[in-house]
Amino acid sequence: MIDKSKREFFRRTSSPFKSFLYPPYFKQKEDFIQCLECQTKECEKVCPEKIIKTENNFPILNFSNSGCTFCDECAKACKLDVLKTENKKNINAEMIINPKKCLAWNNTICFSCQDVCDKFAIIYNGMFNPIIDLEKCNGCGFCISVCPTDAIEIKII
Repeated sequence: MIDKSKREFFRRTSSPFKSFLYPPYFKQKEDFIQCLECQTKECEKVCPEKIIKTENNFPILNFSNSGCTFCDECAKACKLDVLKTENKKNINAEMIINPKKCLAWNNTICFSCQDVCDKFAIIYNGMFNPIIDLEKCNGCGFCISVCPTDAIEIKII
C-alpha cells in the first residue's frame, strides 16, 4: 500500500524541491523524496549550527541565526543516503546585497557581512557599496545572520 503523501507527491504539476535551500550534500533535488520515510531526522539533530530545519519532512536550511560550516555531520548522519559527503558542493543559492537596506550602501560604515566571510567574497568600494563576488561565495549564509538590516537576500538556484 502506498502512503498518501507519496501518492500526492507524484500528482504535483511542478517539483516541490525547487524553492528551498538544501544541505550541500545531495546529488539531485528529487532524491529528497526519500526523506518522507525518515523517522529520526538525524540531519537536523546533528547540525552543530542548528540551521537544518525539517519542513514537510524535508531538511532545509535556515540562516536566520547562523550559517553552514560544511562540517559533513548531516551527510554522515543520513541513513537514507540522500545526503552524502561525496556529493558535497556549494549551497544552492546566490546571496545578493539589497542596496536599499544595506547600511554601507547608505553611507554608514558597516562591515558585519565582510567580517564573517571566510571566502573573502564580499568586496567593498573603499568603505562603502559592498558587492558579493558570486565566483567566491559558497552560499554558507553566515553573512545573512549577522546583517543588522536584513540587507542580504537569497536567490535560490
